[in-house]
Amino acid sequence: MELKEFIKTTLTQISQGIIEAQEEIDGSDMIINPAGLATNAGGDKYLRTDGWRYVQNIEINVGVTAIEKEGEKAGIGIVTGILSGGAQASSDNSNQTVSTIKFDIPVALPSSPTPKGHKANRPVSIR
Repeated sequence: MELKEFIKTTLTQISQGIIEAQEEIDGSDMIINPAGLATNAGGDKYLRTDGWRYVQNIEINVGVTAIEKEGEKAGIGIVTGILSGGAQASSDNSNQTVSTIKFDIPVALPSSPTPKGHKANRPVSIR
């Protein structure tokens, strides 16, 4: 598989995954990759349009296997197992490459109203 095809397929699947996840959690008060983010002096992200709601990055690090077999269409797949010692002999002509992809997706997790009578231990200021 050519690098440009690998990149195109990876980015397309990440994008489709985000869209499908947002559709599935619709109405749950969670927002994936929200617009309108502000960053404070410490680098923390907040959703300004939602009462300065905290936004955190979900880090995803996946192993991806690209397999090309002679005379067949190339494909990619997610590595789900742990590689172990030992090997299995194979008589087919194939080329396999394992790569890792690491990316962050900003997420505003579901929030709840602060209970009555709750007092913060110390005052917090947002800039």
